[in-house]
Amino acid sequence: GIILGLHGAMVTDFCDDGEGELLARLRAVVGPELPIAVTLDLHANVTRAMCRHADILVSYQTYPHVDMRRTGLEAGEILQRTMAGEIRPRTIRAHLPMIDEVNGGRTDVGAMRERLQRARAWEQQHADVFSVSINAGFARADI
Repeated sequence: GIILGLHGAMVTDFCDDGEGELLARLRAVVGPELPIAVTLDLHANVTRAMCRHADILVSYQTYPHVDMRRTGLEAGEILQRTMAGEIRPRTIRAHLPMIDEVNGGRTDVGAMRERLQRARAWEQQHADVFSVSINAGFARADI
């Protein structure tokens, strides 16, 4: 398997979805059978292409980012279980309207804290849900 640590808001000169393009090219090289896991920043602009070409997407849950190691371990555990044939993960993406930079983007106060707590509860209540990520997006990417 492959695990990548990406940001999720890369913009290039030739496309608006840098990570989606990178993952599409990687998938073309390794084929459909090798699992690809990706860790993302909380502020990632998660695209359809990213979801299509990666088997596992796990995002930081904190800003300031103090859970980068935990996120990598979580993605690695899901990847390991996938490679062992225990699970076959898929990504479900819901793009909801969000206000950028509420409380300075922080996750330890305000509305985002409650939403992240609800996401953790959802994971606990549903054994077939391996990770719930809430991505606020990165508006400065202007895509």
